[in-house]
Amino acid sequence: MAENVNIEISGEINATPEKKGLQKYVNEMELLLQHVRSGAAPALVMGVLNTRRPWTQFVATENFKAPASLPRLSRRFYRNVEHFQANYLIVFLGLFAYCLITSPLLLIAMVASFFGYRKLTSGPNTWKIGGWELTKTQQYAVAAAGSMALCWLAGAGAVLFWVLGATVTVVALHASLYDAETLPPSDDPEQFPMIEQV
Repeated sequence: MAENVNIEISGEINATPEKKGLQKYVNEMELLLQHVRSGAAPALVMGVLNTRRPWTQFVATENFKAPASLPRLSRRFYRNVEHFQANYLIVFLGLFAYCLITSPLLLIAMVASFFGYRKLTSGPNTWKIGGWELTKTQQYAVAAAGSMALCWLAGAGAVLFWVLGATVTVVALHASLYDAETLPPSDDPEQFPMIEQV
């Protein structure tokens, strides 16, 4: 005969549903910011740069076409941003380097800030200035204020807006006009479920 068996099932299930579409990118950006805060930014940048696409494919003029409709434009834009993200990062870094080279005062301010922070990280945890004692956090606050003032005097605000504006313009134009149908098929068929091709 059948015997009654009591099995205790207890606990919590914290399964989070898999995010799709735009929410997936928001979650990935939050994860990226956590890595940057933990000091893993150089490794992340190198990882992204290793996924760079060939420049001949990136600038192939025969693949630039006007989109047929608005849904195709948004699908094309997201697909191109994902496919060419390393190339877009290199474009941004190139524009940033161009601004530093053409603005020597800003370059001097950046180098001075870098060496100031480097000196802080290797220095003692507390500094005594007169009768005051500065903790490491206060030292960083003073260094940040000094760096910001130095960069402001060097014109970093105008350079920052120029670099960001130029990068956004180049990326938006390339991602909107590059025909995504010429790219190799994506591995993830559910990549853009919210965008329907018409």
